[in-house]
Amino acid sequence: MNESTSHPISPRVRFASDLEHHRKNSGLSLVALGTRMQCHPSLISHIERGRRPPTLDFAEALDHAFQLDHHFTTLFRQISHSPALGWFARWVEEIEPQAVILQSWDPLLIPGLLQTPEYARAIFSPMTPADQVEERVEARTRRLHIFDRPSPPVFLALIDEGVLHRPVGGPAVLVQQLRHLLELAQHPCITIQLVPVAAGCAAGMMSAFSLARLRGGAEVVSADSVLVGDVTSDHEAVARLKVRYNIIRADAHSQSVSQRAIEDAVTTWAK
Repeated sequence: MNESTSHPISPRVRFASDLEHHRKNSGLSLVALGTRMQCHPSLISHIERGRRPPTLDFAEALDHAFQLDHHFTTLFRQISHSPALGWFARWVEEIEPQAVILQSWDPLLIPGLLQTPEYARAIFSPMTPADQVEERVEARTRRLHIFDRPSPPVFLALIDEGVLHRPVGGPAVLVQQLRHLLELAQHPCITIQLVPVAAGCAAGMMSAFSLARLRGGAEVVSADSVLVGDVTSDHEAVARLKVRYNIIRADAHSQSVSQRAIEDAVTTWAK
């Protein structure tokens, strides 16, 4: 199994590890690197040992010292976003970027990976401190960039049909979101299927969840509920959710029928 899957590495731990790796590979002592960065060697030591978090200035100085293209500044931004993402940070930072296949089910909302900023903001605003809303919106909508990669993952999204009739953020926000879905459905790696309300879908009513197959074959799941969420590669948990996903998908509309239902909902809400 991929080590990063069974033993997750946080951005802060990776920052410290990469700092030590680049320093030693460059043949630099703490004093020598401190001279190059114009900072005290003890600061480098504390960050390298994980005793202090890095700052943006420190990350930028490292990139300059090692002539790297935003490597440490990118890690710093991941560190700064991790608290906002909470338990889900591991999925966003460790799992999605490695995935070759992603599958998701959501009985209540448009999946986070497919949300517009306005739709995400409407979700976060009632239950998130005001000074953290935009940070969380940015962290969520930035995830869509995985489809800009040369080899993006295949994404299969199952969504309960009820989301078409739930005007999160108001009718205008929902219409914009549904039009966004229709655009994304044209991407060759994205499949969106609605599960009709009439199906009952008892297997999907317990919670939203996602599955990922990574390069190398490892499988990971993420499950969310009101009070607790988890990301795990536990074989039994993966097997249970794969079975549940297949049961839900058996009741789903085809892509073409799903697209027509979304188009009809746009027409209805746009009136």
